[in-house]
Amino acid sequence: MNILLKAFALFFLLSGCSPAEKENTSNQIYYFDLKTYFTKTATELNRKKPLINKTVSKNELSENKKIKITDWKTELALFIDADINKKAWKESYSKDSSATKIIYTAKEADLKTQKIEIDLKNGLPVKFKIITKMDNLLYHSTEELEFYPDSVYSINKHQKVTIISQNNYLIKGFF
Repeated sequence: MNILLKAFALFFLLSGCSPAEKENTSNQIYYFDLKTYFTKTATELNRKKPLINKTVSKNELSENKKIKITDWKTELALFIDADINKKAWKESYSKDSSATKIIYTAKEADLKTQKIEIDLKNGLPVKFKIITKMDNLLYHSTEELEFYPDSVYSINKHQKVTIISQNNYLIKGFF
């Protein structure tokens, strides 16, 4: 009897559960696909292993080295993370475009990625400029990211932590 009761309870529990809806695996692209572009770029740079003249600055201190970056996906993570192709943001950005430029501007001040400018030549990106910001009661941060394919990238970050201090960071890499 006990086994029959357990089997019935198990059947009842399983029959009450409906199969999970299949998640839509095809990611819709509403705007320029930064994530795919910079992920492919990182893969290509990992393959090429270019020598980079990299400068890292914090406030007034600066260091410059010639290096080979081993993980470009990490190096370009801020560019990848600035992607705005999320279903929830489908109507959150305005687009202004021409044959030589695409500009996406956030319609809401609380979105992290505020602006993306892409300069084009013959339909291909030749320059990216991305502006991000984060604001809350304890922390304020703005980042200006620039990327010129096979030439230079830069990350200019201004960070202010309430009560503590303000820091300015600049990372620049020349191919």
